Amino acid sequence: MTGLQIAALGAVAALACVLGVARFDILQAVASAALWLTFSAIIILRSMAAIAGKGESRPPALADDELPDYTIVVALYRETRVVEDLIRALDGLDYPKSKLDIKLVVEQRDAETLGRLATLSLPARYEIIVAPPGPPQTKPRALNIALSSARGQLIVVYDAEDAPAADQLRLAAARFAADKNLDCLQARLAIRNAGESWLASQFALEYAVLFDFLNPGLCALQLPIALGGTSNHFRIRSLIDVGAWDEWNVTEDADLGIRLARFGYRVQSLDSDTLEEAPFALRNWFRQRVRWQKGWLQTLVVHSRQPGFFRRDLGPSRALAATTLIGGAIVGCLFWPIFAVATLSRALTVGDDGALAPAREMTDVFTYILALAGAWSIALPASVAARLRGSRLSLRSAAERFWALSSAGSGSRRRATPSCRAVRSARCCHPRDEGTAGA
Repeated sequence: MTGLQIAALGAVAALACVLGVARFDILQAVASAALWLTFSAIIILRSMAAIAGKGESRPPALADDELPDYTIVVALYRETRVVEDLIRALDGLDYPKSKLDIKLVVEQRDAETLGRLATLSLPARYEIIVAPPGPPQTKPRALNIALSSARGQLIVVYDAEDAPAADQLRLAAARFAADKNLDCLQARLAIRNAGESWLASQFALEYAVLFDFLNPGLCALQLPIALGGTSNHFRIRSLIDVGAWDEWNVTEDADLGIRLARFGYRVQSLDSDTLEEAPFALRNWFRQRVRWQKGWLQTLVVHSRQPGFFRRDLGPSRALAATTLIGGAIVGCLFWPIFAVATLSRALTVGDDGALAPAREMTDVFTYILALAGAWSIALPASVAARLRGSRLSLRSAAERFWALSSAGSGSRRRATPSCRAVRSARCCHPRDEGTAGA
């Protein structure tokens, strides 16, 4: 944080302490108004994105001799159990093998994964890059190391447990060829183990809303998006121009999405799925979300160091959208539980004489409007996304699914695929943040 940021935060904290002691009612009113405005901005942005999303037109496919060289980068750390699955997925891509430049980046201290790769006798299109020791030991650092020797005109990032659609590279190459001003494509991420646990099913629904509705809608509105951590396709020259990945940010994908927008580079969604594993255990899910919150906070701090330049780079409306996208994710996670409890309390309590004061009635109206609008902005896209993905969403079905999967207990674990077990038992993410490694 800059000195100005620290001073501003300190001034706000000091003012809050003074008001908390002297006039708590004023502090409560100001905080409530600020949260109301923040939640309203989130609801409006989600609703606009959900409505604006539309189907993508597929450009004509390119012949094999027209396809550019494509670099694929995968950062590996303690992935011995899924390495063979990864190689099968990459070998299954429908793209000329001679035009693939596949880089597997492994930390020098990860002797097990390096040894496993050495036994596979990989063809020449694969290159194993050993990331030397040095701070920080993170996924974005590994990606930057691979970028320095990339031979393709286009580059894509995958995770170890990913299974991209066979035609994804061809489709992305055709999109880039048809639109010379396009700099980045975000493919859809989908969960393949949604039936393994209630938590995984909710994760799958969340991804369906994000990648089927919200991201395409934000792209259609030409607003910034926070990239997913995988299946990002770039023109290499554009990626280098914006400084590639921030090695110190634990959500380098979100930071890169905002930075691309600030540089004026165009990002669009790609109508192609990459299958991923959702976290099975609550502990892994919680650690993942802690890391995401930490990274979003880092991103918010970095891009708010010079607010004037931030507003100038993006323009007022896009700067507001980017702030709502990143800041809203932080505020919503931290304060929504408080808001939910307060709303229920309002609904269940009245004055001593059974009547409400005018000020209370007015604030109740605003609170209920916000609560209903928030529920609508979450439930409607989720319902449509569930239907498009071939599942059914309702309170009853969610409760039944939770009960059935909870009752199954260890039976659902026995049905897990080998790659699911590997994701749970081995390292669940790159060691970008040892204390909060997620799934």
